[in-house]
Amino acid sequence: MLESIADKKKNLEKSEANGNPWINPVGGFGDMLMLSGVLKLVNEQFPEQKYNLIRRSNYLTFLKDHPAIQAVGWPSKGVRTVRTDYWSLEQLGPANQRPFQILARHYGLQTPIEEKLYIPGDIPSDSLLLNSIPWKSVNILIAPSSDSPRKMMHPIIWHQLAELMKREGMLVIQVGRLRDLHIRPAYSLLGLTSPWQLLNVVRNCSAIVTLDNFIMHAAHLTRSRAVVVWGATNHEVYGYPDQTHLQMPKTCNLSSYDDCIGPTRNEGGQLYGTACPHGEKHCMNQLQPSQLYEAVRQILAK
Repeated sequence: MLESIADKKKNLEKSEANGNPWINPVGGFGDMLMLSGVLKLVNEQFPEQKYNLIRRSNYLTFLKDHPAIQAVGWPSKGVRTVRTDYWSLEQLGPANQRPFQILARHYGLQTPIEEKLYIPGDIPSDSLLLNSIPWKSVNILIAPSSDSPRKMMHPIIWHQLAELMKREGMLVIQVGRLRDLHIRPAYSLLGLTSPWQLLNVVRNCSAIVTLDNFIMHAAHLTRSRAVVVWGATNHEVYGYPDQTHLQMPKTCNLSSYDDCIGPTRNEGGQLYGTACPHGEKHCMNQLQPSQLYEAVRQILAK
């Protein structure tokens, strides 16, 4: 153990001596998948370019052993750092102003560029978890939660959707945090999965129904069929073209790309964790469960 720590320290000192910049990761797991994808493209085009990663346990999940990262630890005073807060770097929007494209430019890549997410190595199989799930012929994963209540729908919409799918003999699997509200007709994995285990479950399901959250990015990474519901944010900015998007019109008279929780209105993050003041008229609550169910049926038929 002492030799291992010494080796890590030596590697870090060597990396700093070589002038490798430090990455200061911020954001959620979805943001880390995007960052990892950008760094992989940098590594492919400029293999000599290496980075150091400021150690934060949450972000090591998808960045540990990354080919573009030489060392993980804590920087010396005054070293050069590279930002990851794409929302503060440029104006967000569709096409070449999407988060992935902004990050890619910030790390020296020519854009537009294909948005390929990446994780180092293969997704490890977890037979214990997978064998505990009572799989059926059709299995639908739902991810109703987000760090921002403004991205979420009323639970009754999820409940009615799950009932519709259950009547058709489908298994509905809910993932999320332990404190999330359980959608009763769903088989609950709330609080029981690590990010790696979530990727395992996602890639084993017939289809995914989610919001603008980590699972949306995970579905793109694993090439899983997905229906994504949008309201406060826009699928042309944050979503992926291989997914089915249900974009709900804003009830607050904002334009399509003007998010109520975007950087221009959410300085300091004061709105991100708050509920929409429109209550039942919140844009996300305008979706009918039957619309969502029909979208699921359509992607299952493909």
